[in-house]
Amino acid sequence: MPAVWTGMAEARFIDIDHPVKMPAHFQHGLIFVEPVSQDGDTLRFFTDTADGSLMYEDTARRLELTTTSAIINDREQEAAFLPPFADDHYIPSPIISDGLIPLRSDDRKPPHHRVILKHGNGILGSTWFAMRTWTINFPEETFYVQPTDEDARNLDPGETIPISFAEEDGDRRYHFARLPVVIGSDTLSLVLKTGSNIILDESGKEQLDHPDHIFPAGLISESQFRKWREENPDWNVFDDVDINYNGDLIKVPEIQIGSYTAGPVHFAVRNDDAFADWFSQFTDEPVTGALGADAFRSAHITIDYFNAELIIHD
Repeated sequence: MPAVWTGMAEARFIDIDHPVKMPAHFQHGLIFVEPVSQDGDTLRFFTDTADGSLMYEDTARRLELTTTSAIINDREQEAAFLPPFADDHYIPSPIISDGLIPLRSDDRKPPHHRVILKHGNGILGSTWFAMRTWTINFPEETFYVQPTDEDARNLDPGETIPISFAEEDGDRRYHFARLPVVIGSDTLSLVLKTGSNIILDESGKEQLDHPDHIFPAGLISESQFRKWREENPDWNVFDDVDINYNGDLIKVPEIQIGSYTAGPVHFAVRNDDAFADWFSQFTDEPVTGALGADAFRSAHITIDYFNAELIIHD
């Protein structure tokens, strides 16, 4: 029987009538949110548009959150409602999954989560971002959730790039956004993964002149990496600097999304199966890589899940 830790009312979907600034902390472009409950408890979640959402069981137990068993992403999972948050340190509950966040035990934390979530309570992933509209200004390190009512939003002008999602019978099945990106001689389909990162070894930190082990790299398939090396032998490659995968990192001088140009952008190499067998099952067409915060260091963007658009503001 599912455990139920009662004592605090659950926070379900409540719409907002104006853009709300998230209590966000940016770390090399990666975004953490730090909401405060109405009872004064501060939480810390890592955010990533192409990861699963989860909260650790000890957090739900400590806050006495109501939990239940629910079907999320086609699996029955133990899940909890976020607590109600203070107005000045508020984050929204998911629109989908009835506002629930799946629970995980701390001993199931993979190695990279142990670094990125050292003092965290979980991850807010695709099911948290889904069907909402989010504005991120990376240079200014601000993060807003927009109202679902388009007339109540406050958006600067910009270029609109279509993004796409996996659907079934006209309904959106998963919430991993795919977009076309021009890199070198190729137009690649990549998944939008704002939390994409690797853990650098000491050599990598030194070679990249980076102050931290956490580095916001995108991801690329091994076969595409080999193609890049053959066609662009002058592109810098940092060998075996990725601790978790003993993998290489390649520095791409320039990428293009619509008319937006960024660079350099770094990509960590992953086995082809990571995309063919994993990421591509959540997208409408196969992807060969993931695009993260490293590509948007100088960008002010809005991700509109409902209308399937990425807006790159002027």
